[in-house]
Amino acid sequence: MAQITIQIKNIAQIRAAFSKAPAIMGEEFRKALIKSVVLVQRESMKLTPVLTGRLRASYMFEISGGGLKMQATVGPTVNYATFIHDGTRFMKARPFLKDGAEASLDQIDDFFTDATQSALDKIGRMV
Repeated sequence: MAQITIQIKNIAQIRAAFSKAPAIMGEEFRKALIKSVVLVQRESMKLTPVLTGRLRASYMFEISGGGLKMQATVGPTVNYATFIHDGTRFMKARPFLKDGAEASLDQIDDFFTDATQSALDKIGRMV
């Protein structure tokens, strides 16, 4: 029976590149998360009801965690934001934050798809 021998000559480089994969993925995903939270904030601010402008001006975002365990929080910080967003028994809900997030979903998906591809490209160039 005939035999075929395959020899991988740069296995050390391949192993080194893959050992850096979690850090590279974390870096790319952090960029995508920042883009996503800024987009959600922008889209939500467009939909935020304005009387005095205080609600819209109070938006903040925070990114916490590291590596692949990151999370982001975005929204207005004034104490009455929940009442406007969710409504009360005297006022109907105006879900500006939820609607802004939903309007951003396709673009957020693109951010993370691009981040994954960018990370894989970086790992591939290391070999």
